[in-house]
Formats: sequence, C-alpha cells, structure tokens
Amino acid sequence: MNNANTPVPDLLRRFIATPHVSTFCIGDTPVRLETNDPVLAGAIHNSTALCETENGSATSHWKLIRDEQAPCGGTEITVLSAGPLGILLFGFGTVIAADRERREILGFVAADLSAERCVTMVLPLVLELFRAPQETLPQ
Repeated sequence: MNNANTPVPDLLRRFIATPHVSTFCIGDTPVRLETNDPVLAGAIHNSTALCETENGSATSHWKLIRDEQAPCGGTEITVLSAGPLGILLFGFGTVIAADRERREILGFVAADLSAERCVTMVLPLVLELFRAPQETLPQ
C-alpha cells in the first residue's frame, strides 16, 4: 500500500535514470560517475582531472542521485565503517555508501546540498572513506 500522505518514502522511486555520465580521475583512481543532476556532474567533473584508463586499471563506479524528496537541513557529519563498507551521512538527507571491495559508491544527495558544497566538503570525505583500509574483523 502506498499512501502519498505518509512520511515513509517509497524507496522504489529512487531507481531513476542517471543519464549524466562522465569518466575522470581522482588522484590515481579512475572513476565512472552516473547521476541525474547535470549541475552536480559538472561540478565534480570540473574539480577532477581527465585521465586515460590503462588496461590494468580498475574503474570505480559511482552513482549519485539528487533526491528532491530527501529531508533538508543540518550540517552534522557522521561516518560509519565496518569491513569493506563505509557510510557517510551529511546533514539530514545526504547518504553516501562506499563499498571498497567492489569499488562502488551509491549516494543520495539532498536538494539543499549545493554542487559546490558537495565538491568541497563531501567529496573529500567520500574519498577518505573510499580509500580507508579495511578493518580486520574479529575472529
């Protein structure tokens, strides 16, 4: 049952097209970015370097969805990490998950987080989370 008046989001609506695709390098990491937000794609692309991926280089796949329905506000940053997975929470509505084993990032970016702020504040934290060494799990 899906009632538009309930505060619970319909998670299936988040599987939307990400037509803005670009490939670039952040440091020595080749990245393929897919997003539904052309402004965010442009800001990230302009803040990174173009690169040619070598045959042996593993490309990291990033999907960032601009979620107009996500809660807005807040500037608190929370980082959670366990094994190969890490999650960055920024404010009330931006959630970015990094899978270091699969070299993938999936994120939902709140409408109130500008592309410039995403590049200057969030992207460095995502890179740190993405490159963090995996913790050894207790036996």
